[in-house]
Amino acid sequence: MRKSSKKVTNNRDLLATEQSYKQISRKGAVKVCLVYPNSYEAGMSSLGFQTLFALINDLENISCERAFYNKKPGSTVSLESETKLSVFDIVAFSISFENDFVNLVPLLQDAGIPLRSSGRSKFHPLVIAGGFSCFLNPEPIAPFMDCILFGEAETYLEQFFNIYIESNSKKDVLKGLAEKLPFAYIPSFYETIQVDQKYLSSPKPKFSFADPKIKVGYVDNLNNYKTTSTILTRNTSFKDTFLIETARGCPHGCRFCSAGFIYRPPRFYSKENIMESIEKGSQLTKKIGFVSAAVSDHPDINEICEKALELELLPSFSSFRADLLSKNVLSSIGKSSIKTATIAPEAGSQRMRDIINKNISEDEILKCTDYLVDAGIINLKLYFLIGLPFETDKDIDEIIILIKKIKEVFLNASKKKKKIGTISVSINPFIPKPSTPFQWHGFTRDKTLKNRMKLIKDSLRKVPNVVVKMESLKQSKINSFLSRADRRGSDYIELAYKQGWAKTLQKNDDYVNSVIYETWPIDSDLPWDIVDTGLKKSFLINEYKRAEQAKTTLPCPIKDCHECKICKETH
Repeated sequence: MRKSSKKVTNNRDLLATEQSYKQISRKGAVKVCLVYPNSYEAGMSSLGFQTLFALINDLENISCERAFYNKKPGSTVSLESETKLSVFDIVAFSISFENDFVNLVPLLQDAGIPLRSSGRSKFHPLVIAGGFSCFLNPEPIAPFMDCILFGEAETYLEQFFNIYIESNSKKDVLKGLAEKLPFAYIPSFYETIQVDQKYLSSPKPKFSFADPKIKVGYVDNLNNYKTTSTILTRNTSFKDTFLIETARGCPHGCRFCSAGFIYRPPRFYSKENIMESIEKGSQLTKKIGFVSAAVSDHPDINEICEKALELELLPSFSSFRADLLSKNVLSSIGKSSIKTATIAPEAGSQRMRDIINKNISEDEILKCTDYLVDAGIINLKLYFLIGLPFETDKDIDEIIILIKKIKEVFLNASKKKKKIGTISVSINPFIPKPSTPFQWHGFTRDKTLKNRMKLIKDSLRKVPNVVVKMESLKQSKINSFLSRADRRGSDYIELAYKQGWAKTLQKNDDYVNSVIYETWPIDSDLPWDIVDTGLKKSFLINEYKRAEQAKTTLPCPIKDCHECKICKETH
């Protein structure tokens, strides 16, 4: 009988499609609802969310269920028991992307929980948040949260719940967290102090703290864990694929990318750890997905691929560097069901690639194209950024030239294989991210971006087998605002839910214009200065200056390097 392709939407049917999950019921346990502020498909595609769900349920005296965002009013209930969020002891949001901040408003309102922490009583659940976006810049959602946890959950979960269980009231919980857990940020214990006459504010403690900054928790040894899918389902972006994390962080330090700085230095799981995970996954499915910022950076990626092929699995890769593709990796790609691969040159000219510290040459990009097609990949996706710091119109021309060169190599290689696919070009406006060397730089003005988008699209319109897609300028502006806003951003999030972002981000709003467009002085106090990643601001300033001079920096870690001070101060 043919399986139905109809999209599953109700909770019972979603649970019925899940494999390798067992609900744990504990009498008298602390009841937690782990909420992903987006769809079930998006949440269950997140390895971080799945891992967190398993980690919480592995703790004694804790019972955890899941919930997801659904636009239908009255639908905010847990997946497992269809319980309202307001009935749980703790509502924990796992937030990977800042564009999901706005979904916190309908989720809390639909659950009957006051949106602002200040409006809740002892009878309401403790509302907390964690995830990558929370320790990049927590301020836009700070007023909504009783507590925000910074860092990797393995470092703080057990201690967090011990403090919760040992406390007699919500007030005692927050006090205990502030005093005993260095990764817990209690926004109500801080106030925002205006540090710029017109625009910026920064959180300052109301009380005396040994260290007013909140540390980000990092796992010392990843081999104490296996970070893999805990639930398989066809209702995700990676249908019935067993995901395996191979590393955390990225060594290359692209200056626009937070992953290369917030997770510094990069850490790799051992090949033995990963191979054990491959063995486990092979018992559940034929599809194995390797996940990290750049999978090809793993020092033992060749042997890892060989293991997957030995077990006759179909491997896929979340990302890889064009200059690090080996024959083994290419063999794995060719023997899998993958027919599309992504290359991210980011910029067209070598000057711009030096500015953003994308240490890859045009020759390597073109060779990668040839290798991928030869391995059986018939479709390519190209990823470019526009509106980068220090970009000129000539750099846009270079994007067009590079795409045409890639097309020529792609066409020649495809002719040999007697099969030709499509090159999809994704053009994305640069969004300044906290904890990167470009955090001070503003979003490029609309008119400039529109002109550059039009130039690229018009120049490639008649090029066969090339499809150009432009990221929404409106959404990019929203993300830029949420990325750099201070605590006042919460007012705009709430307003955007009521009237939409178009009216909320008005052109005549000085605060909005400053957050989105202005390049701030590098000696500014920043809204996210509360976050202590271990990375010195002086290092980021130096990287910004090197970018201005189009100077590159070697990958991290380098032997005997003390540039960013993290290794020196933490090891």
